[in-house]
Amino acid sequence: MWKMTLKQRRRRGELVAELDALKRNPYSKIPNDYVHGENPEEDEKYESALRTLQTIVEEMQEIELAARDG
Repeated sequence: MWKMTLKQRRRRGELVAELDALKRNPYSKIPNDYVHGENPEEDEKYESALRTLQTIVEEMQEIELAARDG
């Protein structure tokens, strides 16, 4: 890993913890037999989990790029 600042390391640790919590979320994996549009409330829960994952990954990437570029 590149040289990260203390603040970057702490934030990355927080993001990893959020990612671990998201892995345990039942809505983080869409079942194979799930039909989108059948239940709007369920759709929103799955979409929210995916948005959260996207946000976490993007922020982790930004931190790692900032650390690499110095």
